[in-house]
Amino acid sequence: MVKFIKILAVILLSNIFAAFATCLSQVNESQLDAKQILSAVRGTYGDKSQTFRGEIRPRRIGFKLIPLSITLSAKLIRLEFFKSNRSDMDVDEVIEFEFVDESYNVKRIINGVSEKINSLKFNERIRSTDLTYEDLVMRFIEWPDPKILGVEKAKGGKAWKIRCTNPDPDNGYSFVDAWISQRSGALVRMNGYNAKNKLVKSFEVDSVQQYKGDWYLEMMNVRTYPTDNKSKPTSSFLKLEIEK
Repeated sequence: MVKFIKILAVILLSNIFAAFATCLSQVNESQLDAKQILSAVRGTYGDKSQTFRGEIRPRRIGFKLIPLSITLSAKLIRLEFFKSNRSDMDVDEVIEFEFVDESYNVKRIINGVSEKINSLKFNERIRSTDLTYEDLVMRFIEWPDPKILGVEKAKGGKAWKIRCTNPDPDNGYSFVDAWISQRSGALVRMNGYNAKNKLVKSFEVDSVQQYKGDWYLEMMNVRTYPTDNKSKPTSSFLKLEIEK
C-alpha cells in the first residue's frame, strides 16, 4: 500500500534516520534515482499518532495569531480551529485529511455542516492564511517521473533537489522542486511553480523538537508569491507544541 505523503507527516522526523538508512542501505548513493529516494521517504512514516497545540502567525498587517489543534497519524490529519481565533472558545471549524490505500478524502466541517473539498478547491487558503489544502495533501510526491537536479545545502546539511512535474499542469502546481535531507530523509524545503515557471509557493522547515527520543516539526515558514508584479509576497509561520 502506498502511503500518500502529507506535509506534516513528511517533516515529522520520528525515528526517520534509522528507517531511511535501512531503506537505502543496499543501494550505492551514486546509483540512487529520484523514485528510490521518494519511495524511502514514503516508508519512513509509521503508525504513530501525536497531537499538537499549534498556532499560525500570518505576517500581514491586521491578521492576528490563529490557534489550532492538530492530530496526526498515518491515515488521518485533523485540524481544529476555534471561534474568534481564541483557544479558550469552542471549536468552530474542523478540516480532516483521510488517507486510505491510494486515495484520500478532504472534508471541512463548519458549525456541524460537512463539506467535501475536491481538487478544484485545493488552492483555497485555510483560515485566510498562506496554508492551502494543496500544501497539506502534497500530491506532488506521487507525480510520475521525478528527477534529481543535484545536491544542495538545505537546513544545515546536504539535500537532494528533486523536481516533480505535474502530469495535469492545469490542476495545481506545474512543477515542484523538493529538497530531501541526505542525513534524515525528511522533506525540508519545497518550491511550487505555475505554468509560466514562476515561483508561487514555498515552505521551509525552520526548527524541530525532540520528545521521547523522536524528532518532530516545531516551526515552518510558508510563503505565497503573487502572480503579478504589483503585490508583495505574504508569509505565515506554523508553530507546533507537542501535547504531552
